[in-house]
Amino acid sequence: MMKISRTLSFILLCFIALGSFSSCEKAGTELSDLMIIQGIGIDVTNSGYKVTVEILNNEQSGSPSGDSSAENKTKIYNATGESVASALMKLTTKSGNKPFYAQNRVIVLGETTAQRNMGDVLDFFERNYDSRASQLLCVAKGGKAEEVIRAKLLNDTVKSKILEKMLESSYEQSLVPRVRIIDAVNTMKDDTTFLCVPAVSVQKNGENQDFSLDGCALFDKDASFCMYLSSGDAQGLAFLDNNIREGFISADLPNGQKATFVLVKGKTHYKILKENGRLHYKLNIDVVCDLEEVGGADFFSTDDDFMEKIKSAAGAKIAKTAENTIIALQSEHGGDGVRYGRRLYLYDNKEYEKLKNNWDKEFKNSITSLSVNVTIRRIGEETFHSKK
Repeated sequence: MMKISRTLSFILLCFIALGSFSSCEKAGTELSDLMIIQGIGIDVTNSGYKVTVEILNNEQSGSPSGDSSAENKTKIYNATGESVASALMKLTTKSGNKPFYAQNRVIVLGETTAQRNMGDVLDFFERNYDSRASQLLCVAKGGKAEEVIRAKLLNDTVKSKILEKMLESSYEQSLVPRVRIIDAVNTMKDDTTFLCVPAVSVQKNGENQDFSLDGCALFDKDASFCMYLSSGDAQGLAFLDNNIREGFISADLPNGQKATFVLVKGKTHYKILKENGRLHYKLNIDVVCDLEEVGGADFFSTDDDFMEKIKSAAGAKIAKTAENTIIALQSEHGGDGVRYGRRLYLYDNKEYEKLKNNWDKEFKNSITSLSVNVTIRRIGEETFHSKK
């Protein structure tokens, strides 16, 4: 009898829990009374901030007819205010519904907004009760955030969902960092680390438009905009910051042709030395990859000598990519976007405490040396080692 009673109590608790999560917001709030935001663009105007939001069309979502045209799936609204918070609150006067941020996917900062202090722009999203810490952040390079939110895409779907997928996919391909609100806030609280935010642009595609990844925007430890990193330099961040996931590289071969490699996994090992008053970061990058394509007369060759040349070419390309990124970060307007300061903190806390107040100078004066070890897992249908 006691066992049956416990079972009934457990079932009752499950029903109570399900009931508590069955509503998006407060009890009694109807879906049609909410402005369910999918994407937010923030631009600076003469009077403050202009926000442009993409919201789900509640009428279309609940329509039995299921009209699937993109213009019926979402709606676009904008409003202006002296602050980001006031501009977003004014959206209620446009639709009559209360903004709901819990399902927002991306926040896009316009070019002029990126020039402002990042902390001021993101403060609302850190404090708001409904706002999720996992919202992705990007910068509209050379344009307005409104242009990104209003892009006329060929695909009939939620634009912010496509942008979110592009940013996530680019991160998985080791092309750019993934920057969520929580990542940005934590980085801005760090005494030495600069924030690297993916940059996007809108490109014309016939009568339509496409989103295009365009490197990264670099913000200093005070959350002020510094410079843009090119797409190649942005890829180098993954190798330097031990964030190698998947992706591909294309390397030049001795015969003048190219080989393309698919990255499978990678690991960057650090050793930090102090030499002649300068920090020396010695990086050993281990990469496992598959050989995807080889050009030239030797494209069928699998002998050891040729495969060593292939591995050497891949290693040289990775090293060059990482070196170019360091050069860009150590330039006049750059800074520590690869967490060298944080690594010193973990490696030698006493040395870090001595140097952190003058870290910009220490970072730009530091030396980086790299060695790359490439393992080719597959050369086609069979593994390279199975040929031996």
